[in-house]
Amino acid sequence: MVSLDAILAERMWGHSHLMLYPLKRINPTNCKVSLEQSWGVTSPQSLHATLHQLAVEGHRMQMAPVLGHPPVAWDFGRYATVVKLAFGAGYVDEPGAWRLLGNAVAPAAQTYRSWNAFAHDFVAGRALWMGNAGAEWSGSQEDTVQAVQRLLDPANSASPWQQVPWEIIYHPDQTPSRP
Repeated sequence: MVSLDAILAERMWGHSHLMLYPLKRINPTNCKVSLEQSWGVTSPQSLHATLHQLAVEGHRMQMAPVLGHPPVAWDFGRYATVVKLAFGAGYVDEPGAWRLLGNAVAPAAQTYRSWNAFAHDFVAGRALWMGNAGAEWSGSQEDTVQAVQRLLDPANSASPWQQVPWEIIYHPDQTPSRP
């Protein structure tokens, strides 16, 4: 479940791919600052309002006419990041964070059949969201594409997507078996 936020975690130095806690070092202040600056989240109440908005509508329905389908990955990848940051900030306890992350699994599992498909839609959604952000932001999208390439690279044993195959999303409470 935590691997749904891997693209954003890969882009942000110091973020954890495989743990619920979003940072490699404990720092609730950084989590709070990130939530406030990026999402306007300053409390458990505003957290739940933001997560509800992402889960119910997000940007995907506005983007569907352009892409021919709603990019579910764009909203639920960000949803997972917000949950992890909220846990780090202390806005939600561990059982609550796992429950919230569980809400992102069904939409992702019903929509995609691979990390590659999930990543493709995340990148497409992000590109539309950036719209006419300007040349100063073009590097940001390039960073995202490079993060996806690293995550999908079969030779990258540090990638959570190489460690946890997509199929485990259908059975999130089971440990993946490797041959």
